[in-house]
Amino acid sequence: MGNFFRFLFSRILIINIVVALMLFAGALYGTMLYLDDYTLHNETIQVPALEGLNINEVEKKLDSGSFTMEISDSIFEKGVQGGIVLEQDPRADYEVKQGRKIYLTLSAFEPPKIELPNLVDLSLRQATSLIETYGLEVGTLTYEPDPCTNCVLEVLLNEQPLEEGYRIEKGAQINLKVGQGLSNELTPVPYLIGFEVEMAEELLKTQYLNVGSLIYDETVSSAEDTAVAKVYKYQPFYSEEPILPMGSSVDLFLTADTNRIVHTVTLQDSI
Repeated sequence: MGNFFRFLFSRILIINIVVALMLFAGALYGTMLYLDDYTLHNETIQVPALEGLNINEVEKKLDSGSFTMEISDSIFEKGVQGGIVLEQDPRADYEVKQGRKIYLTLSAFEPPKIELPNLVDLSLRQATSLIETYGLEVGTLTYEPDPCTNCVLEVLLNEQPLEEGYRIEKGAQINLKVGQGLSNELTPVPYLIGFEVEMAEELLKTQYLNVGSLIYDETVSSAEDTAVAKVYKYQPFYSEEPILPMGSSVDLFLTADTNRIVHTVTLQDSI
């Protein structure tokens, strides 16, 4: 009899253990199925292309809830409308899990402001270098009689004098009054044929000259034409010899017709 009870007891114990193991395995399997469904295991979707869209368009595109967004940075770019996506992370077309956060870098609506450094009494070369370091641009140069040749006498924004420490928008163009010295110092005129306005202006500044009038011919009729128009004539014309007082203006004649651009001096000769 004792053996019978021992046998029966051990058999029931084994059955209970087997049932418990089956229940545990079933619970584990159900849990794994739930987690796979919850985390979309092995299911990915493509990241949409957001660069170039404004923030309102991005919100509509992500309205389905497949992704969330976070603005990680804002950068001012001249000529770019504010609120435009410049960069995204992850990049477009990457395969990621649903619900992934996309980090966006947007174009700022306004440029950041900086404190104007001290430019007065610096040489024009030093001042120009410092202006560019601070993310500003040199505008018009006006020369006035002063014992200090090529020294900055005054800094102006839209004809208004600026003092050191003035908070000015990065990228702004400031004008400089520069000492002419006691003599009427002359400067050469660089060769400008075939250059666009921006480059011609830079070349003129290297000789301490300004852009005067911009005269476009009949081939320039749109903003696109204006952007690619090149100098085909200018007055006063190129001279290796100093002929113009520093701070003088040079009028540029521009065209979108490359046939009108005739080089009378080789670029190598003009350097």
